[in-house]
Amino acid sequence: MDGELQLLGSGLTPSSLSLLGCLLAPVGWLWSWVARIRVGLYCRGILRSHRPPMPTLSVGNLAAGGTGKTPFLFETLRRLQEEDWKCGVLSRGYGGDEGQMLQSRFPKLVLVEDVDRVRGLAALQTSSSPDVLLLDDAFQHLRLARDLDVVLLDATCPFGRCLPAGLFRESPSALRRADCVILSRADQVSPQCREQIWQKVDVARGDRPPLPRMEGGVVATRLRNVATQESAPIEDLRGQQAWVACGIGNPQSFLALCQDLGVSIVGTSIQRDHFDWPDRALEGWAQRDRVLVTEKDGVKLQGRCPDSVWEILVDWKFTCGESSWQEFLEAWLLPIRAARIEPLWQAHLEAGRGGS
Repeated sequence: MDGELQLLGSGLTPSSLSLLGCLLAPVGWLWSWVARIRVGLYCRGILRSHRPPMPTLSVGNLAAGGTGKTPFLFETLRRLQEEDWKCGVLSRGYGGDEGQMLQSRFPKLVLVEDVDRVRGLAALQTSSSPDVLLLDDAFQHLRLARDLDVVLLDATCPFGRCLPAGLFRESPSALRRADCVILSRADQVSPQCREQIWQKVDVARGDRPPLPRMEGGVVATRLRNVATQESAPIEDLRGQQAWVACGIGNPQSFLALCQDLGVSIVGTSIQRDHFDWPDRALEGWAQRDRVLVTEKDGVKLQGRCPDSVWEILVDWKFTCGESSWQEFLEAWLLPIRAARIEPLWQAHLEAGRGGS
């Protein structure tokens, strides 16, 4: 592979990052303790949480991005919309790319992006009245209460040092708050490795009830030309050479996906998460026969990139525990199903009394 992968566009090598992580480890421990104290203040009611007036589900992670959360969120929205639930999503709105992806895939979605999600909830209620609310990347955002807390762990890097020594927002003990833990990129590690991760999850949760094991990852479904919107079968990539570019939280996962699809990677352009590609970065792509990007990058490139650029579209697929996830969703939806049925049942009883 031509060109050395630049970590977050910094030019730092893995060895220098490891040394930096060791030096910053005490700060990471301090971060972890501050996070625990903050959670404790919410648990004791010293800090107040606002409860949305509709069933609320949070999808989040321990790491600062790069866990496959967005494809999983899409899969959850697909299931809900198939049952005709009107869905609202509250997002912090990092860089705008994920919001554009959401609106592209789910045009009927009610989406509000605001760094202040309590304010965002007020805006959402003013503009619409969704049946259910999904909080994107909100495991640590405790100002909004939720009925179901879902945490994704990347099987290739499930745990690590807290910021700024590493890429994690909280320590594994935070999983005590989770209602569901889902292992993403599960197919990229061995069964023995997955077993060790689940054992560590159980230890981290302490005396909390054990959780059903749910695992999955992304599958590439099709190619789409960013400039022309032309679609092509994903199988067209096998045996092809391509330049790979991405600005996501876990670029290595995208490189691995391209290689699994049979792509011969001739070079890379790797940038930090939510990177806004400048026009000068695209000039060289016009000289390439094929450039592959993520859907997350593609939404920022529309209308200004050469027709050599193709995005790989992916969807979430469960490899273990899909029925358990459906059961969690059904239990979460039960209150509003009951609320819908109750008026019909009362009307039925009244009609029966009237005819007697």
